[in-house]
Amino acid sequence: APRCCVLIGPEGDFSPAEIELALGQGVRPVTLGASRLRTETAALAAVFTAQIVREL
Repeated sequence: APRCCVLIGPEGDFSPAEIELALGQGVRPVTLGASRLRTETAALAAVFTAQIVREL
């Protein structure tokens, strides 16, 4: 099964250097949409979404 890594950024978003570092490591960015979620909500939504995708 493919690996999944969830990165939840700070309120002001990731810095350009952080984004460049992640992309350089082969991270494929995805989004949960345009809404800004609280950290706790984002974590639950991301893990739940990843779980569903893995089951497809």
